[in-house]
Amino acid sequence: MGSVQADEPSTPARDARRDLALAWTVGFTMWGLLLSVDPLLPAIQNELALTFTLRSLVLALPFLSMAIAAIPGGFLADRSGIRRSVTLGGAIATGGAGLRAVPGGTVLLLTAAVVFGLGLGLVIPNLPKLVSTRYGRDLGGFATGVYSTGLIMGSVAGVYLTKPLADVLGSWRWALVIWAALGVCVVGAWTLWVSPAHPSPRQSETGFRTLLRRRELWVLAFLFAAGNASYFFLVGNYPPYLASRGLGLDAALGQLTLLIAVGVPAIFLAPILSDGLRARRPFLWGPHVLIAALLLLIGRLPLVAIPAVSVGLGLAEMAIFALVLLLPVDLFSSDEVGRGSGIVVSFAYVGALVGPLAAGIAVDLTRSFEGVLEAFALLSVLAAFATFALPETGAHGRRS
Repeated sequence: MGSVQADEPSTPARDARRDLALAWTVGFTMWGLLLSVDPLLPAIQNELALTFTLRSLVLALPFLSMAIAAIPGGFLADRSGIRRSVTLGGAIATGGAGLRAVPGGTVLLLTAAVVFGLGLGLVIPNLPKLVSTRYGRDLGGFATGVYSTGLIMGSVAGVYLTKPLADVLGSWRWALVIWAALGVCVVGAWTLWVSPAHPSPRQSETGFRTLLRRRELWVLAFLFAAGNASYFFLVGNYPPYLASRGLGLDAALGQLTLLIAVGVPAIFLAPILSDGLRARRPFLWGPHVLIAALLLLIGRLPLVAIPAVSVGLGLAEMAIFALVLLLPVDLFSSDEVGRGSGIVVSFAYVGALVGPLAAGIAVDLTRSFEGVLEAFALLSVLAAFATFALPETGAHGRRS
C-alpha cells in the first residue's frame, strides 16, 4: 500500500481562488444540466408519447454513461491536465444537453442523454484533481466544501427552477436551450481563465496496476456507491413512501425539498469540520450509522417526527458525498488522483443507477417499502464498518 505523502499546491493563491470559483460554476452548471430534465419529464412524456420505461431511461442513461466515462476521464485528467479535460468533457456534455432541445423523436432524446452523461463523466474526476494540485491536503477540506456546494445548488436549481422557466418561456425545449447556453458560457470561461498546470509525466501501465491493488481505492468506491444508492433511492421514492404513510402529496414533496436543501450546509461544512477536528473517518461512519438508524425507525415514528428525519437524512447523505470527494486528495498522490477519482466515481454512479432500480423492482414485487428500507439500512451499516478499512488521513493520521 502506498504511503500518504504531502503534496504542495502548485499555483499562487490568486490563481487557486479563481480556479476554485470556476470549479464551482462548472459543478453548478453540470449538475443543473443533469437534473433540469427531471421536472420537465411530464411535458416531454406527453409530447413524445413516451412509455414510463422510456421516461425512466431519460434519467437513467446519463448515470450509466457517466459510470462508463469516469475512468477514461480520470486518465485524461492525470495525462492532459484539468484545463483540457474539463474543456473536452464540458463541450461534450453541453452538446448533449443542447441536443435534448432539438425537435425529434425518442431516439434523439435518448442519444442526447447518453452523450451528456459521457461528457459529465469526463468532467467529474477533475474536481478532486483540482483540489490536489491547487490546494494540497492542508486546505483540501475547505476547497472541497466550496466546490461541492456548486454541485448541490446546481441540482436544486435544475429541479426547482426549470419548470417555472419553461412556463415563462412557453416551451420545455426553450428551458433546456437556456441551460445549454449557460453551459457554453461556463465551459468557455473555464477554457479561457483556468490557470495552466505543469505537464504531467506519461502514466505507466505498471503504475495503474499498482493503483488497482490498493485496498483503500475499492473501499472508497464501495462507500461512494452505497451513499449514492441510498440518496437516489430517497430522491425517487421518499415522497411516495411518505404518501403511503398518509402524508399529503404536497407535504411529502416538501419533505424531499427539505432533505435536499439541508444538504447545502452539510456538503460545505463536513469537509471543513473534518479539517478542524483533524479526522476524516467519523464523518463517514457517523452519517452511515445515522442513515441506518433513521431508515429502520422511520416506519415506527409518528408523522410529526418526519421533518427531523428528513433533516437527518439530508445532512448525513451530503456529508458522505463531500467526504468521498475529498478522500482521493488524501489517499492518492497528485499524479494519480484523477485516475483514482475516476474509478471511485464510476462505481458511485453504478450505485446511483442500480440501487434505485433494484429498490423499485422490490417495491413492485412486495407492494411495500419496509423491506427496501431495511435493505438500505443494512447497506449503510456495512458501509459504516467498511470505513474502518481506510487509513485515518486527518492530520493525526498523516505520514510524511
